[in-house]
Amino acid sequence: MASSGENIAAGQASASAVVEGWLESPGHCRNIMSDAFTEMGMANAEDSESRYSTYWTQTLGNPR
Repeated sequence: MASSGENIAAGQASASAVVEGWLESPGHCRNIMSDAFTEMGMANAEDSESRYSTYWTQTLGNPR
């Protein structure tokens, strides 16, 4: 059965800071540690004119 999940964050300056924050958050950590997911991708986008300037997303999945 295919599964998917997502974690998002904004404002952190580094990938390690983002992951640390996700691991401290029960819901985000549950996504990261879930046995339902076997694959992961992570990306960030910069927008100096926005409120947080740096945005992060992590997608988690399990292919069919």
